[in-house]
Amino acid sequence: MLFALIVSGAMLAQSLPSGGAPAGSAPTTGPQSPQWSSLSIKQKLIYDARHMFDIDHVFLAGVGAAFDQERAEPGEWGEGWGPFAERYASHLGQYAVQQSIEFPVQAIDREDPRYFRSSRTSFGGRVGDAFLHTIWRHDDSGGMMPAYSEFFGDYGAAAVSRRWWPERFHTKSAIFFTGSDTLLIDVGINLFHEFAPDIKRRLHLSR
Repeated sequence: MLFALIVSGAMLAQSLPSGGAPAGSAPTTGPQSPQWSSLSIKQKLIYDARHMFDIDHVFLAGVGAAFDQERAEPGEWGEGWGPFAERYASHLGQYAVQQSIEFPVQAIDREDPRYFRSSRTSFGGRVGDAFLHTIWRHDDSGGMMPAYSEFFGDYGAAAVSRRWWPERFHTKSAIFFTGSDTLLIDVGINLFHEFAPDIKRRLHLSR
């Protein structure tokens, strides 16, 4: 359902005449823009702290908890509002662990934590850039590098979060599938960041 919503939003953005940046204009974000500058370690910490619980992450944590509730996973937690709140807190906790792992990795390997919207004008190119940014992102010099923080954060948080789940989930396969699910969710978040401004303009929610 969540993926269908993201795709629907992206298809709506596809109908916009300009797509990404206007043709022939200079990019307004990213290393190619005149106003771009790298972030210091302190600025990265402030950036990550400020975006720790953005509305999209809070919303997706609720969606994940709802799916877990529907599948009764884990069944040991039961049903009802109390178990739903427990599942919701579990997803928020997993995200907090993910962020706490990502920041030191970004500080060490000089990754830029920001998402820069694609400068391409085609729908397919923008979707491709959103997918690519999940595993390949900007560094502090404006170049590109593997998103090590993404992999360490997603799979590290999966390993930690399974520890507060029942013991039958303390397996390598459970950690792998949970980390991979988180990676796919991050793709959805990138698609949201890529197309949400266009959708807002189309709905006259912003200038």
